Amino acid sequence: MPDRSCSKLLRALLPLLAAAGCDGCPSSRPYTPYTLGSATPSGSPPPLSGVGPGAETAGPEADAGAPDAAAPRFAVVPSVPAPEGGKQWPLEGGAVAAAPTGRTFETGLLLDVDGDGARDLVAWARSPDGLRGELLLAPAARPQALRTLTALPGDLDAQGCTPRVGLSQIGPSALAFDFAPQCGGAHRGAAGAGATRWIAVIRLPGPAAGAGAPPELALELRLRAPPAEEALSASLEVADRDADGRDDLIVSVGIEGALRPFPAAAGAASGVRAPLVFLDRPAGLSRDAAQPGEALRALAASLLRDARGKSTAPAVAASAQRLRRFHAALCADAASGAGATAGRDATRAGEALVWTGAGPVRCGEPGLAAAIDHAEAVAASTRGAPLAAIAALDRGGAEARTKEDGKLLAKLAPPATAAAVYRTAAAPQPTRTGAFGPLAFEASGALLVRTAQGVVRVDPATSAESATDIPPWPAAVHAGPAELVAVERRCDAPTLLALFRSSPDAVGEMEVPLPLLRGQGPRARPGAAAPERCAGTERLPFVPLAASERGFDIALGAALLSIDLRAAAPASSALSFPLTTPAPQGAARSPDGATLAVPAAGGLLVATAGGAARLWTGNDLAQATACAPANGGARVACVAGAAAVIFEAK
Repeated sequence: MPDRSCSKLLRALLPLLAAAGCDGCPSSRPYTPYTLGSATPSGSPPPLSGVGPGAETAGPEADAGAPDAAAPRFAVVPSVPAPEGGKQWPLEGGAVAAAPTGRTFETGLLLDVDGDGARDLVAWARSPDGLRGELLLAPAARPQALRTLTALPGDLDAQGCTPRVGLSQIGPSALAFDFAPQCGGAHRGAAGAGATRWIAVIRLPGPAAGAGAPPELALELRLRAPPAEEALSASLEVADRDADGRDDLIVSVGIEGALRPFPAAAGAASGVRAPLVFLDRPAGLSRDAAQPGEALRALAASLLRDARGKSTAPAVAASAQRLRRFHAALCADAASGAGATAGRDATRAGEALVWTGAGPVRCGEPGLAAAIDHAEAVAASTRGAPLAAIAALDRGGAEARTKEDGKLLAKLAPPATAAAVYRTAAAPQPTRTGAFGPLAFEASGALLVRTAQGVVRVDPATSAESATDIPPWPAAVHAGPAELVAVERRCDAPTLLALFRSSPDAVGEMEVPLPLLRGQGPRARPGAAAPERCAGTERLPFVPLAASERGFDIALGAALLSIDLRAAAPASSALSFPLTTPAPQGAARSPDGATLAVPAAGGLLVATAGGAARLWTGNDLAQATACAPANGGARVACVAGAAAVIFEAK
């Protein structure tokens, strides 16, 4: 028989994870959540949550007929503003606590901390700018003997920002202090430069500790500010997870919103949450290693279930991106599936946004990224988008591909062995990666080779090469006066970026976020493993597919993307295959635009509208670049060394 209190805890804590099961939550002890994301401006207490002590459980969370349906709950007790001026705080019996020199009390709680029957003061004392301070204890018996429970770390200082603080008693033996600098305008970047939000959980001594035992800092949590389009939140909940009679702490971390240019989701789908669980032990709080990995696995499993349904598959791609983003924001060992970075540097390397006093959060889920990719690939296959499915399967590289992934890839793009049928004497003009290539087929099947001297035609029947008066097409990728320069992966940006110049004489480059997270997209060196940590700037290989006054169409592996320059703020989006834009000479497309040939999945992906995609491989093809297909995709020409080579697949 299932534990009903466990079910109730899951419904209240993680509605998204109802199917995940619950290990180690047999306790029927109630809890009340305190949402740190709702901290109010300085000087105002945070909103109440829960019901009064001793009141009967009621409301939608109550489970009718559960053993603890009438159990009392602890009500969150918010702090109150300091008396006017903040220099002194009257205590019971006429005693007065004085703020330290250079500090003023801002908010505080009166409660019996040391068990002597008199209410002591726990208060936040701040500097004049509000960006430095200490959480102090003034015992009722000796209010002049102030004790510092914890001090704001100096590296959280954010000049020009307005702090928002919250102090509450969240359980019989736990206090929570939340310090969040609010930085807007010119100071928005300063807030995002480090872990700016600081949350401290103070554990109060219990009766077993003896009279006079001091409170202690039990947990420190930092939440680094995400980009403006996102919101990172945390809520604290007290519950006896392991039924040992001691209150454990659950920190539910969530992220909402969507990075530009990902589409924003509506309703419950807009956010993702998972818990960090800290078990109360005599030596202090000890993190439960099962979470948040268990919750993340359940979310990935839910994606896969949706991926197999015709009605639910269309929403999986957006949900998969949100889960990838959440994984990277929460887990320091999530970056590109690579090893974790150490210490506080992990939160400053542009990866994880969450850090505890023990260091960055390590989720220990090395297969999660592959599971998300697989779910997205299955969903794309279900909705009839084979190239999108192949792009998803190719994100982690061949080394991360499972046996199921391999079977799906072989079904979507059956392998074909490519053989060279002709090598030209004409030498193609060298071009950089990301430019229009020197090869283009004509509708007749003839191959055009752009050389340093002009354009040479290769006859499809006789393979005879002859000079033409066809003007050489440009290598640069232009949309009107704008030129596409590069695609970059940068440590300070959560998505890949396309760089372009607005005109030939423009100073500097403009950037457009692409709908691919930093860990997605090909590596600068194909086949290279992802580095253990982000390092500098990496320019990625991409293939131009079209350019017009509207903007650019490009391929990053099998991911097809459009960059629209018509609006005041350039935007990007995913493209569906087949493309509707005309195919310029030198693009990785056939003359009729219906076939494309792009490096992907360890080979050359050749796909034709209305036909099956195939994955061409072969020794001669392995080092080939700047490929262009003929109409129908039976032939592909690539640059190999100092010649153009025409390939056919067996």
